[in-house]
Amino acid sequence: MPNPQSAVPAPSLIVISGGQRSAAPSPRPESQTRLRKSLPAASRVLQIGALDSALERDHRRAHPACEWFACSALSDAVQGPFDLIVLPDGLHDIADPLALLRELARVSGEQTTLVIAVTNQARLAMLRRWVEGDLTDADTGALAQPHLRYASAASVYKLLMDAGWMPHLADASPASVSNDAFSAATWAMTDALAIPRATAQRTLTTEQLVIHAQRRFDASPVDTGRARFAVVVPTTRESQLRLNVEHSPGLQEVDARIVSCRHATSPADALARALEHCSEDWVLLCHQDVYFPAGFGAQLQAVLAAVPDAERDRTLIGFAGIGVNAQTHGYDKAGFVIDRLHRFDHPVSAAAVSIDEFAVVLSRRSVHRIDPQLGWHLWATDLCLSAICTHQVFARIVRLPVFHNSVNDYRLPQAFYDSAATLAAKHASFGPITTLCGTIDADFLTPARRAAP
Repeated sequence: MPNPQSAVPAPSLIVISGGQRSAAPSPRPESQTRLRKSLPAASRVLQIGALDSALERDHRRAHPACEWFACSALSDAVQGPFDLIVLPDGLHDIADPLALLRELARVSGEQTTLVIAVTNQARLAMLRRWVEGDLTDADTGALAQPHLRYASAASVYKLLMDAGWMPHLADASPASVSNDAFSAATWAMTDALAIPRATAQRTLTTEQLVIHAQRRFDASPVDTGRARFAVVVPTTRESQLRLNVEHSPGLQEVDARIVSCRHATSPADALARALEHCSEDWVLLCHQDVYFPAGFGAQLQAVLAAVPDAERDRTLIGFAGIGVNAQTHGYDKAGFVIDRLHRFDHPVSAAAVSIDEFAVVLSRRSVHRIDPQLGWHLWATDLCLSAICTHQVFARIVRLPVFHNSVNDYRLPQAFYDSAATLAAKHASFGPITTLCGTIDADFLTPARRAAP
């Protein structure tokens, strides 16, 4: 017969003080190793922040000829260009991170890589501290980052892009997570917010992000006058709208009108209802989770100004998608977007067959019509195919800085397959339809694929 006391944990005693004081924990070795391994080859390296001789030593061991310069802060005495700039402490203790990141352009070349290690504050351990209600900065270092608004993946990506640095996640280290009641309650809470479980777990169980960034666009302010375009946003989640579209400096710099359409039944419905509130020549129809960084508005203004008046109503512009390769007559990826944590970086295309509907530009009096039968998926690809087959014009894909700050979990919903079937039937004579989410053909539309989670 089991002892009724056997389920009771044995008493334990932990001596906290009165002996030799232990030092505050240093960064986890795994995180430091990931940072060191991620550094690309470079001939001139600039390290900013607390000196880390191990970082320099390891890099010199692999690249003996490199020159390594270290400083606690950037000053006029530091002269570039450098091939590699490293911020091993992230933005910790930097009074004005945006100003520093913009100033780094002075010591950068065209191919310079910026590597920044960021401790993710949007993780489970931090959430526990907020719930407990005591934000004292103890030795655990849970509040080691004073600029909390720059210490999650989404927020630091926005900051980098506003400074002209286009980020990409190079590596990440996992956080220690207990499978306890608090964790279970957290996943239930994310379910209540309609955030996919896989997305929530990826965010909340990451301790450190190792981010690589390159300068791809000029984020310097340019006065181009008030926007030639209005922004139309079908809205289902107010917080995403406020944190992304409404908060975008790339729209504020040209004073762009934002028209949020609630309760729309489709993008076609949203656009039709919003047009009466738009007097601009162009409409930027976008998702509520798109962030337009500094410089975007001025650069889009230049693109639109170059469109001849006679071509305006037949022009269709996307930012990422699939285009025809004139040399191979095949299909290539085209455009630019930072999609969640990864950089999609490809040339422009003047002959698009598919564009991602996270953002599309068309004339207020466009000949192109969004088909409501496609619902919320693949309607922009339908615009491309209809433009070719009906209007004998190609949509085009441009390269502008855009951040698709989506919380989707990289899995196609059933509604996407339903739209794909509708699209394939509508354009049956076109053959297989190549998109960023796969080639829509008979195999794509099999019941097994359509039933996939």
